[in-house]
Amino acid sequence: MHPDVHILTARNRPDIELQRSGHADLVETPQGETYMVHLCGRPIPNRGRCTLGRETAIQPMVWSADGWLRTVDGAGVPYSEVAAPALPDHVFPGSPEREDFDSASLPLNFQWLRSPWPEELFSLTERPGYLRLYGRETLGSLFRQSLVARRQKSHCFSAETVMEFEPDCFQQMAGLVCYYNSSKFHYLYVSHDAELGKHIRIMSCLPDQLQSDAFSAPVGIPTGAPVHLRVEVDFERLYFAYRIEGRQWSRLPGPLDASILSDEAAPPGTPNFTGAFIGVCCQDLAGTCRPADFDHFVYRERNYRAEPFAEE
Repeated sequence: MHPDVHILTARNRPDIELQRSGHADLVETPQGETYMVHLCGRPIPNRGRCTLGRETAIQPMVWSADGWLRTVDGAGVPYSEVAAPALPDHVFPGSPEREDFDSASLPLNFQWLRSPWPEELFSLTERPGYLRLYGRETLGSLFRQSLVARRQKSHCFSAETVMEFEPDCFQQMAGLVCYYNSSKFHYLYVSHDAELGKHIRIMSCLPDQLQSDAFSAPVGIPTGAPVHLRVEVDFERLYFAYRIEGRQWSRLPGPLDASILSDEAAPPGTPNFTGAFIGVCCQDLAGTCRPADFDHFVYRERNYRAEPFAEE
C-alpha cells in the first residue's frame, strides 16, 4: 500500500478545478521525466456538474527517495496548469468554427446516434451545400433518431445554424438542440399548430424536477423563410434566440439550466453518457420523413459573464 494511500486524488479538495481524477497511465520522456495522464472532470463552479464529461489531464510526477511515485510537490492533487515536458512543441490544428456542409461526407467533429445506416437519417448530397435531416423518431427515442451534433468543449460557447423547414402538422419538428441523452436536453424547434400555424418554441427535458418536460409559449413565425437559430451558454446559463432571414435576433425566455447536461444531474445509478453535445435534429412522428435543411453550423468558444447576444 502506498504510504500516502492515494497517488493522486481530488476527493477531499472540492476547491480545485479538476475533480473525478483517476484511470491513469504513466509515460517517461526521452529526457527521463515522468508524467501521468489521467481522466478527470471540470465541474461548473458552485454547481458541481461536469457538462464537459470526461477530459484528459497531465501531471508531472517524481519517484521519491523511498521508491514511491508522487506528484512533484507531494500534494497528490491534480492541477489544471503544470510545467510542460522538455520536448519540442507539437501544435495540433484547431477545429474550424464554421462548417458549411460542402463535402459529401460528414466532418469528423460531428456524430450521429446509434444507427449503422446514416443514409436513413441524413444526406449531404441530396441538396449539395446543405445537411438534410430526414424526420425520424422523437428525441426521447432509444432507436432511430435523426440527430447530428458535435461535442461541447468549453463552459462558455455560442452555436448557430440556419434552417429551412416547412412542417404541416404538430408531429413534425426540427431545430437546434443541446443534448446529453434522451432524458436530458434543451431543444429550440420549429413545428406547426392547427391554430397558430408555423411556430417556434423551446422544449426541455429536466431530470431533476417532478415535471420532467417543460415548454415555452409558442411564437408564430412566417412560412417560406429560412430561420436562424442560436444558443449561448455561459457556464450554467443557457439562452436561445432566433431570427427570420433579414430581421433582428429575438431572445426566448431564459436562462435555462445548462447544468442538467451532465452525469451528475440524475438519480444515482441512472445510465449516463459523457459530455454534452450541441447540434441539429429533425422528427416526423407522422412517418412521412419530412426533411429539414441546414445551410451551416457555427460553434464558437467564448469568455462570458457578459450580456449574451451582443452584436458582433
